[in-house]
Amino acid sequence: MSAVSLEDAKAFLDVIHSGDDGKLQLLLSGAIDEAERFVGRKLSEIPNSGERGPPASAVVGVMLLLQATYQAAPDDAAKLRLAAEIKLKPHRAQWEDV
Repeated sequence: MSAVSLEDAKAFLDVIHSGDDGKLQLLLSGAIDEAERFVGRKLSEIPNSGERGPPASAVVGVMLLLQATYQAAPDDAAKLRLAAEIKLKPHRAQWEDV
């Protein structure tokens, strides 16, 4: 089971057709992988106060990475990626001076 469903991703991106489902699933998997590498653990391992699934802020981080790849202009993609890092950074397994 994925940390973020394709249906949730399509709703976030306002995609109402199924023509891009294969492409979106691939990009979603890539966004989840990137987010997990950034935080240093699986999204399912992030504590979430007894709720099921990853914290909402981590899910939003994944969605922003997906949006940056799927539908953003190059200038907007950089801004979306920065916003994703802001959402994901508190969930990092080990803080690093960057």
